[in-house]
Amino acid sequence: MEADRQLLQQARKRLDGWIYTARDRTYRELFTGDDAVVTDEERQLLDTVDEELASDGGDGIWGVDEYDIVMGHPKNHPLSVVCTRHPQIPAEWSRGEESLSEPEREQFNDLLWDYCEHVRRHVQDEVNEFVGVAGSLEE
Repeated sequence: MEADRQLLQQARKRLDGWIYTARDRTYRELFTGDDAVVTDEERQLLDTVDEELASDGGDGIWGVDEYDIVMGHPKNHPLSVVCTRHPQIPAEWSRGEESLSEPEREQFNDLLWDYCEHVRRHVQDEVNEFVGVAGSLEE
């Protein structure tokens, strides 16, 4: 059990770096290039929403997602990555003439959820590699 706790602690020490890399990779995959899931105008709108939410004293939407590593199922994955906070555009932001419609807000929130799940999967890949390397060092 002590070895499991040590492995978890070692992985958590690396988590911030893995998240940073995974966010960058996911942003490129989803929001840039020919295969982007949004148009340039929609991406700019998301950036505008982020700036306005942050300027109002809120958190914005970029970089507020949070992740943690927890003990998983030893037979499958000894360590699992979970997203503990997904960014979202609040309902009150979708009101007004120059704002998002409710369907647009819901669509963007779904996209932000997907973004976090992509980041989580990339971090899980790093954790799996780490566990494989860490496991082989102990044998």
